Amino acid sequence: MMGNDESNSSSCRTHSPEEEYAGPMKTRTSDYFFMLCLALYSTITASTPALATTDTYAGAETCAACHRNIYDGYRQSGHPYKIQKVTGGPPAYPPGTSPGIPMPPKGMDWDDISYVIGGYGWKARFMDREGYILTGDADRQYNLANENLGTQPHWIGYGSGEASRKPYTCGTCHSTGWKASGKDGPHQDGLPGIYGTWASPGVTCEACHGPGAAHAASPATAKLTVEPNCKMCHVRGDETSIDASGGLVRHHEQYEDLLASPHRTLGCMACHDSHLGTRYGRGGFKGQAGTCVQCHQNQARAIVAPEPHRACTDCHMPYAAKTAVSSRVEYQDGFVPKGDLRSHIFRISPDPGWNMFTDDGRFVRTDAENRAYLALDYTCLSCHTGKNKAWATKNAKRIHAQK
Repeated sequence: MMGNDESNSSSCRTHSPEEEYAGPMKTRTSDYFFMLCLALYSTITASTPALATTDTYAGAETCAACHRNIYDGYRQSGHPYKIQKVTGGPPAYPPGTSPGIPMPPKGMDWDDISYVIGGYGWKARFMDREGYILTGDADRQYNLANENLGTQPHWIGYGSGEASRKPYTCGTCHSTGWKASGKDGPHQDGLPGIYGTWASPGVTCEACHGPGAAHAASPATAKLTVEPNCKMCHVRGDETSIDASGGLVRHHEQYEDLLASPHRTLGCMACHDSHLGTRYGRGGFKGQAGTCVQCHQNQARAIVAPEPHRACTDCHMPYAAKTAVSSRVEYQDGFVPKGDLRSHIFRISPDPGWNMFTDDGRFVRTDAENRAYLALDYTCLSCHTGKNKAWATKNAKRIHAQK
């Protein structure tokens, strides 16, 4: 709205004293235009809804009063469960989604835990009664089962090289209205291990749309932002560098992936519904017909590829990233890691010698224009384990062959 207001005001030119009057009591035509324009500008600015600027949060339940369908869908996604308070029992997740966490870390009961971090889709970590995150060599991170990788639920260590616990400083991406503090506080719930406070635990409506109290009180005059805010959390450090470890992209790197892909100008919402989750069939991905095929109709006619490989995501979004678990897939002349998150790089290099990662393995390799490429072992040989790179090089070029 500010852009419109400024353009309206700039169209009214100002006048020097010599121009103001052609003679005593004689008003120039341009003065009428000036006064009319000024009145119009005042009317526009008085009636145009302002973007809500108050920092008072209303809570997601308040949003639900008017946006029930959106709210119900969002509550099925993983965002609200990024951190949950524990009150004597395991945290709850929506039916048909996460199976949950059957027990707390070994040697503890639920009364020893103040909050659970995550637990929807991939993994969970735990905070003690003082709000510190538990660390150690074992029984500190609970990994959920992953059918795609064939892994069962299991415990592993977390932060084993650190002290037995560490402060919670993760509120920017795990809560709503996070205000970081430090050792001296203030601390959420008075827990000294939480170095900050939040308006709500988990990523709720106002984490993306902004504080909503003013909007709830006057929806017509106080508007909330509807600009996508995904990169606030789906990024790690420098957005021009894709962090990696162990031959896989690290978690919450989707935005960096996208910037290094041919889809960098499309944005997340071209393929995702931000109010729905991508796990457990919640509809967060809009589907191939509503995304890829809209622009790539010819490529979607994969004449050579057999029916099981007709999904664009099979090759262009392999599981080349990791948040919790991974496996090692051996093929005819080598092996490739397989993670539990899909890549968002999309572009595939046909070069059999292409190394997807830098020599030190800390980043995805990019060219001079910051373009990243998936390697053939990740796109082809993680499925075609009886083949080799020579076979992948020959057949990858034929996938989109036309009659």
